[in-house]
Amino acid sequence: MTPPETIDESQSAASLAQYVDRLAETHGVSGYTRSPDGTLVYAAYDDGTYDLYTPDGRLTDADGDITSPTWLQERDTILAYRDEQGTEQFDLLEVDPDTGSITPVLDDRFLNFKARQHPTDPDVAAFVSNRDRSLDLYTVALDDGTVTRRSEADESVMGYAWSPDGDRLVYQAGMLDDSALRVVDLRTERDDVFVDEPDSEQSFAFTDDGYGAWSEEGVVFTTNHETGYRELAVADADGEYDLHYVNNHDKYDPQWTADGDVVFLESHGGDRRLRRLSDGEVTTTERTGMNMDVKCLDGAVYYKHWSPATAGDLRRNGETVVDEGWVDVQTVAPEEVTYASFDGTEIAARLYRPAGDPIGGIVKAHGGPEAQHYNRLDIATQALVRAGFEVLAPDFRGSLGYGRAFRKASDEDLGGDDLTDVVAGGSYLRERGREQVGILGASYGGYMALMGVGATDAFDMGASVCGVVNWETTVENARAYLGDVLMRKLDGTPDEKPDLYEDRSPITYVDDIDVPLLVVQGANDPRVPRSEAEQLVSSLDDRDVGYEYLLFEDEGHGVERTGNRVEYITRVIEFFGSQV
Repeated sequence: MTPPETIDESQSAASLAQYVDRLAETHGVSGYTRSPDGTLVYAAYDDGTYDLYTPDGRLTDADGDITSPTWLQERDTILAYRDEQGTEQFDLLEVDPDTGSITPVLDDRFLNFKARQHPTDPDVAAFVSNRDRSLDLYTVALDDGTVTRRSEADESVMGYAWSPDGDRLVYQAGMLDDSALRVVDLRTERDDVFVDEPDSEQSFAFTDDGYGAWSEEGVVFTTNHETGYRELAVADADGEYDLHYVNNHDKYDPQWTADGDVVFLESHGGDRRLRRLSDGEVTTTERTGMNMDVKCLDGAVYYKHWSPATAGDLRRNGETVVDEGWVDVQTVAPEEVTYASFDGTEIAARLYRPAGDPIGGIVKAHGGPEAQHYNRLDIATQALVRAGFEVLAPDFRGSLGYGRAFRKASDEDLGGDDLTDVVAGGSYLRERGREQVGILGASYGGYMALMGVGATDAFDMGASVCGVVNWETTVENARAYLGDVLMRKLDGTPDEKPDLYEDRSPITYVDDIDVPLLVVQGANDPRVPRSEAEQLVSSLDDRDVGYEYLLFEDEGHGVERTGNRVEYITRVIEFFGSQV
């Protein structure tokens, strides 16, 4: 007769496997639009790819992922993007909403995105692309694909807005640091400064793309020039502006409604609230979770909503209208906590606790570096909590949402004090009774994981997903605009700061890795190229350091496809579970 404990363990393993399967199947909406007759068109995942859908069913069935639909007025068609296997080389496509047939507008293997139709000429659209250098603003003739570059700034273009008459484009030059607003006059082909303040950022595009920022009321944007936090401001046609709402919380992606109100996102710990400014009064439409991709359509506010239990539902004025992101298993909402770092700085974090006594602790480092851990569905975190781990997700130095000074605290210091904040998070878990503590992260979080197990002795195990291995080769091989950002954060090129680049690269500390390590990589990653992971793996082999390597041939910067997610999460759970 089989011992009872074996039956329990088997049942537990089967239950966890089913849980992972359910989590992995949750993808959410990847862009949406609305036709003049009120039909919603949205991108949803099924059978390995994203395609366009309406409430009546599937609209497209094409190779690659079809996402981010936008209705083209007067042409009565849909503009959408196509990506293949995570390369982020987006083609622009025109889709017939009746038949689902596709006509390429731009099919040239560049990154072509943030496309929006001209407000008065239906046959022209603007978009952002890396076709000439970093990221620039372009227009394209939809009928013949003729492309014209419009921006001249040295900095990358992160978003833009059409003037109501279509004669001008205001755009955000710069990603995160010292960004300014510039304006292009299409009649004179002049590109001039619009709003630029010293030692601050002027922005209307962060998670979104500047949609709806210019109306007859003026240009709405955020500036942290006066308070150090991103506050709402409105500029006239000459760039003269006034602050319209100040409360020392970072705000993002403002846009006008049809009746002259402003909707925007506001950071509160792990939540990015959706709020509305009307006649000087602010109300909240969505208080919790991560909200983005906001559009004011047909007099209503649409947006995508994430929470620990949803993965990108489409909502309208607070009500769900497309529930592709609904999770049909129980998930855990985190607690907001703080802990003291090495110098007494209080670090905000989300703490996920399992139902029973934890079997170990995991520090989950977010990407970025200028990002944060949102109250959204993180399937790896939820699976680890289900498996019995306590997970701490800190907003370490350099994170968003806490003002300019905190965000810039990691400048010239990547892998320095921010890493020590993460190490202090590991100590916080040990103080809570966790004897075995690991670290997991993706992108910059993957870099933090590699530094955590190599440059420190703070962790008993580590897993890195698409993590930076060598700053010099990352700057050289990643997309140009990302290399530009990294050199700004490191305050120089590899030739100018060779010691810093070496000291802060995980490859330097391979000899010091003496704990189990899992390395995960997407073969088509354009941000942290596959060569980074292979550089690490080769060095580990040369030094006879133990590790596991999981490579996905059909993924880019992350793990998105259902089958791959199941393999990835299962491997992560088994990896950490075997160490406790």
